[in-house]
Amino acid sequence: MSQKNFILATAGHIDHGKSTLIEALSGINPDRLPEEQKRGMTIDLGFAHLNIKDTENQDEIFSLGLIDVPGHADFVKNMVAGAGSVDLAMFVVAADDGWMPQSEEHLQILSYLNVKRAVVALTKSDTVDDIDFSIEVIRDSLKGSAFENSPVVPVCALIGEGIDEIKKVIINELK
Repeated sequence: MSQKNFILATAGHIDHGKSTLIEALSGINPDRLPEEQKRGMTIDLGFAHLNIKDTENQDEIFSLGLIDVPGHADFVKNMVAGAGSVDLAMFVVAADDGWMPQSEEHLQILSYLNVKRAVVALTKSDTVDDIDFSIEVIRDSLKGSAFENSPVVPVCALIGEGIDEIKKVIINELK
């Protein structure tokens, strides 16, 4: 059995489900501070761990250190600290809100930090009727960036929809 180690950090606008997605993937709530749990808003960096077995090579495990960053503009310094040297960004955009100001800000920060690879998690996918339109909006917003060809995976962390698919996509992006 071989193990490959990577760091994955979230990015995206506040209230688009970054922490909820991390918890759905890993079983660990990255919001550890009482104030974060009370307010339902990430303030400081949160951490979790996830092992994913490669479905194509059962002898290979991808061990991921997950960093959950705040999405609120007031905590952008914490976001920068968390996304500093990552192997893969998990860019989170909510299907019902679409591209928002911190989405753009986090995209620029990832670009400045020279992050080259990302998976886009289109969260709250159960809240829209036309998921293809939501994907198209994201693709348009990513044009000209390092992530314009990144895979977009619809997920609903609350019901577990798309979780297995995003794990597969993460593995493929890290290979």
